[in-house]
Amino acid sequence: MRKRFICLMMLVFSLTLILVGCGNKSNNASSLDKIQNKGVLTVGMINSNPPYEYQVNKDGKQNVKGSDVKLIKKIASKLGVKYKIKTMDLDGLLPALQSGKVDMLVTSLSPTPERKKGATFSKVYFRSTNTLVIRKEDKSKYYNDIDQLDDKKIAVVNNSTQQPMIEKSFPNASLTKLSKVTDLALALNNNKVDAFSIDVPTATILLRQNPNLIMTKWRHKDSSLGAAVAMPKSTSKDLVNKVNEVIKSNKTNYEKWVQDSARQVPTD
Repeated sequence: MRKRFICLMMLVFSLTLILVGCGNKSNNASSLDKIQNKGVLTVGMINSNPPYEYQVNKDGKQNVKGSDVKLIKKIASKLGVKYKIKTMDLDGLLPALQSGKVDMLVTSLSPTPERKKGATFSKVYFRSTNTLVIRKEDKSKYYNDIDQLDDKKIAVVNNSTQQPMIEKSFPNASLTKLSKVTDLALALNNNKVDAFSIDVPTATILLRQNPNLIMTKWRHKDSSLGAAVAMPKSTSKDLVNKVNEVIKSNKTNYEKWVQDSARQVPTD
């Protein structure tokens, strides 16, 4: 009886070791392994930020389109998994990432020092270029001689990356700070300002809605760090490296995707 009891205890102990070993193996799986084991990459992004991400109604269903969606498809393909997109407000992005509701954020997010405290970022995949938009009737004044705007009224979105850029580039201009992107075109159409500054992709959308406006030749790189993919702070190197490989091979493609999306965003 004692011998059978000892054998039984040894069997239980052996099974326990096997189970613990399996558990440790699962716990020690890399970030890449975990996503590949699930077979699905769950990505968070802003509800609407055209042309980078925007909603399109097709057959009664809302579909997410835009340049960031194309990048997500490339990342999922590289990882060998399907993808699922969860849209949310800007304030909900990092909490969703930190709580594990999403595996990463692909939504034109800039890797600021504050954001880096709670997330691991990939290399930058896009840094937008800004322009100045004027009325077509003023083309002869400003199109080729942008310095003529230095003592005029220029509109920007309040607290945008364009604001400090215009303040520095046109120190004598009168800056009009507006709350929304759509207010820029409205102010220019109503002759309240002589020009407005915004990134080229957004300007492309606004010009489709306002054919009486035109972009000048002036271009200026965004003062932000650019857009990068955000991942949980504890993300292992293998996943970060895979994402960076996708970014490296698609950086030129992404610029084209942005412009293509800007031409396809519904304007009705």
